[in-house]
Amino acid sequence: MNYVLDILQGIGVAAAAGVSPFLPLAVAAVAGLANLGANYDGTSFSVLESPVVLVAAIVLAVAAIVARRQLEAPHVERALLGLGVIFGAVVCAATVADRSDTWWPGLIAGALAALVTGLAVQSLLRRTRARLDDEQRTLLSTGSALGAALVAILSVVLPPVGLIAVAAGIWLYFGGRRQEASKHAGLRILR
Repeated sequence: MNYVLDILQGIGVAAAAGVSPFLPLAVAAVAGLANLGANYDGTSFSVLESPVVLVAAIVLAVAAIVARRQLEAPHVERALLGLGVIFGAVVCAATVADRSDTWWPGLIAGALAALVTGLAVQSLLRRTRARLDDEQRTLLSTGSALGAALVAILSVVLPPVGLIAVAAGIWLYFGGRRQEASKHAGLRILR
């Protein structure tokens, strides 16, 4: 049962990392430092408990929010998603490694959770940003990062939230695809 809860906790933090890579990493570092839901000491991932990782994650989170506002480019979003997939995989594997020697499934589960939710939220944010002014875009970027941190915190405290986060990501992704398909179908009718 502990293995399942560890996977759920890991995929919750990973799903949040897919949305915004750095604040969920900071949450994982705090959880490790406080031994709250995770203890990375004695694992291959003990570096996650470092205060240096915590400070770097917070500084990079602020830089990512500024970069999203300043650049508004697809390559920035792709780079952040790539980092989110990597951090999500590592944090999920580290969470599993806390109580099990078989941590490698956490790499796969974390990467998939981060990828699915990251793609879903990026699609949603791209559609939403098109209708907003600069100030509202900044607020949206900040809100998505803080929302990701909240999901990560809830996943640490209540591991089944991870499953809900991934399910919500899947629902958002396919809902957005259906919306785009129906929009394009309507444009074909106008021809």
